[in-house]
Amino acid sequence: MLYSSANQSIADLANSEDGFTRGTEFLNQGKYEKALQSFTSLINEERFAPELFLQMGNAHYRLENIGSAALSYRRALLLKSSLLEARQNLTLIKDKVGFIDTEPLDSHQILISFNESFITTLLAFSLWLIGIGIALIILKKQHKKSTLTLLFIGILCTIFSVILSRSKDSSRPDPRTNIVTKANTSALTSPAQSSSAIITLPLGSSVILISKRDIWSYVKLPKELHGWVRTESLEPLWPYDPEFSD
Repeated sequence: MLYSSANQSIADLANSEDGFTRGTEFLNQGKYEKALQSFTSLINEERFAPELFLQMGNAHYRLENIGSAALSYRRALLLKSSLLEARQNLTLIKDKVGFIDTEPLDSHQILISFNESFITTLLAFSLWLIGIGIALIILKKQHKKSTLTLLFIGILCTIFSVILSRSKDSSRPDPRTNIVTKANTSALTSPAQSSSAIITLPLGSSVILISKRDIWSYVKLPKELHGWVRTESLEPLWPYDPEFSD
């Protein structure tokens, strides 16, 4: 299902009191805090666009807020998985700090090239082929081999487009995914600071939230491990609305 605000154009964002344009100007001038204020005002108005989160990530990165930058780039990719700059920047952060993912990023990259427009076009093409094949059967009975070939190709394309669509849905991150945005974060064996560390979680790492207890969150970690992390160290990957797509 398409998240309607994800398709908000940059022109629409600019028309919202020129928030996006003003924020971009601040960013280009090196006024990163002011840029974030402008971008955040748009987020508070529930005006989401991949380019908006990309620019927020750029501002955070220049302020050396590495965890928040990674979070913003991830959010941009949720809305538009083919946004190359966001993906490159996220990869640079991973190379720099070595963040880890409970769900490997690679599992969400398989279908990057197959965006919604491609799947829609493929489905329309397959239905068009099937329609022509049926029409040929009705109008004339000769060339049955060619007609059957058209129908066969059309059916194959239809099946492929359905598989791609369902695969895109299943490849979305778990809605309970949280991102580590505080430095010096570790997953512990129990909800106490004196507990033993299970694993260090670099900035930008992703975990799956299971439950909360006071100031602690119980999370799923890579390799089917589980542990406790201070809640203040985590931010939800997508807290705004459960529906999103590119």
